[in-house]
Amino acid sequence: MGNLIKMDLYRMNKAKSFRVCLILVFVLALASTPLEKALTLLAKSLAPDETADFAATVNLSEIIGSPLSALMIMLALLSVVSFFFADMEAGYIKNIAGQMPKKGFSVLSRYIAAVPHNIAFMLTGLAGNLIGTLPLRRIIVDGAVPESAGIFLLKLLLLHCICAILLLFVTSFRNKSIGIVLAVLLGLPVMSLIYLGINTGLEKIFGGEVNIAPYMPDQILKETKPELIRALLVSAVTIGIFLPLSIRVFDKKDVK
Repeated sequence: MGNLIKMDLYRMNKAKSFRVCLILVFVLALASTPLEKALTLLAKSLAPDETADFAATVNLSEIIGSPLSALMIMLALLSVVSFFFADMEAGYIKNIAGQMPKKGFSVLSRYIAAVPHNIAFMLTGLAGNLIGTLPLRRIIVDGAVPESAGIFLLKLLLLHCICAILLLFVTSFRNKSIGIVLAVLLGLPVMSLIYLGINTGLEKIFGGEVNIAPYMPDQILKETKPELIRALLVSAVTIGIFLPLSIRVFDKKDVK
């Protein structure tokens, strides 16, 4: 199992999609503060009396607690989709599946290898934000830094639990197209509209007010300060359902 994880990590590190998406995340993070300043100055020139000034300072805790924007999350998920499907796309999986006591070990290996993948994206987003902010704002080391470090780790967990959903469709059902669509929907703020439609349908069936959005991992991930217990429970339930299901489905299918 250890050798399998090492092979997956090597394959991930050499993948062009991983490197390209990582570079794009860094560039987007690097440009976020300069772009904010440019837009503020533009708005100020058009409506000087109604536009707020560009903030000269920012708390370090704010940067640590929000390492990835929605677009960056989408890029991270697209990269993981490509990683999950790469060995099946190239036929490589047929060479190793027969050498393992259970084919599902290859699914578990890929999911474990996605941990450093997601850490790389989170740290890259954080580094880009810090470097892009330094020339334009004074960064204040505030007392909320330890709390924001916890939020950083919580968002890493939420990002990884979303990967469990993608794992089922991409690896076990062997459908990269659905994985790409899900990566876009879960990354960008689109699912909130879908959840709104689901809420409406559930309200008609059961009556009363229903809101499932606060319990969806992608929505919690985009919150500024996710509630600890709710985020941990949602992550545990999501991983507990989708990871074993992915392994079981893959075990029952023939490797092609």
